[in-house]
Amino acid sequence: MIFGAFLLLVGILFVGFRTHDQRQEEARIEEEQRAIAESYLRLHYSVFMIQFHEFPDNPDASHWGEITGVVEERYSVYQPFRPATLRSNDYSIDWWTYLALKMYYHRTGVYLSYEKILDYFSEEFESDGSLRLYNNGKHSEMEAYVTWMWEGRRYEEFREYQDNLEKIYTAYFFEHRNEGFYSQSFHRLSPQMFDALARAEADPDYELDLTILQEQGY
Repeated sequence: MIFGAFLLLVGILFVGFRTHDQRQEEARIEEEQRAIAESYLRLHYSVFMIQFHEFPDNPDASHWGEITGVVEERYSVYQPFRPATLRSNDYSIDWWTYLALKMYYHRTGVYLSYEKILDYFSEEFESDGSLRLYNNGKHSEMEAYVTWMWEGRRYEEFREYQDNLEKIYTAYFFEHRNEGFYSQSFHRLSPQMFDALARAEADPDYELDLTILQEQGY
């Protein structure tokens, strides 16, 4: 009877330890999946794949709790970079993301090209088969940008930045329209025009000349 009780105790302990280990492993996997989901959400936020109305700007709120179920489901997995139709102009750029990179450069002094964004999103996996995550230690430029966008919740800041550039463009048009400069819809402007406007916004002493760019076909 004593031996039987001993075996029963050993069996209970074995099952208990096994259950504990299994729960720990399940918790580890769940935490890992959550970290991956959050990485994708932050990435998609940083290039405006998550729209303004889908993601409230609240730097003080929990970055997980403020995300609705639909947004979480849609953007917590890999998505190719597909700009909304209204944000893709004749130069095949997502002008929101392009201008966000200009804002990033002129606010921080760190340059990240639009082509780098396209290249990053071109693959879901790394060459070793692991997921391509901006914070996996292999994409320092992307990590710096996403962190800057995410931690500052910069949607509202970007809206103000965009408005400022549009005001500069409008003011330039009224000042130079009698010289042959014609106005275009802001979102249809060329990257060269956006570059010049961004520089003018950052440097009041910069001499803006959009007319020559227009004459050159930009």
